[in-house]
Amino acid sequence: MSRSPVFTTGYVLCLVLGLADVVGVAGINMDGAPPAVVVVLGGVFGLATLAAAVPAWRGNRAGQVTLVASRLLSALLSIPAFFVDAPAWARMLAAGLLVLTVVGVGLLVSGARERALAR
Repeated sequence: MSRSPVFTTGYVLCLVLGLADVVGVAGINMDGAPPAVVVVLGGVFGLATLAAAVPAWRGNRAGQVTLVASRLLSALLSIPAFFVDAPAWARMLAAGLLVLTVVGVGLLVSGARERALAR
């Protein structure tokens, strides 16, 4: 099964973001950290991303949908940083993660669509 570079790039980007969510749980209750519930939910969405990674790579549509949904839900967790009294670095990090999520999901969906049309 061949995968386009577009799909592979989006897949890797989503996978790295999922790993970052899981690793981010280590920062729970540190100074300047988001509320614990946000960190834990991010970790859960990161685990969902990692669990869906292998099926998505193999072309399983449910795996791809789970990967996209977990990344989008994780990105939604960063939006409150723009509306509360958060440090500037937290807002910049949230903006960067939102952009990377949109790019990764866009590439993943576009690549999956190309692959489905090629069949």
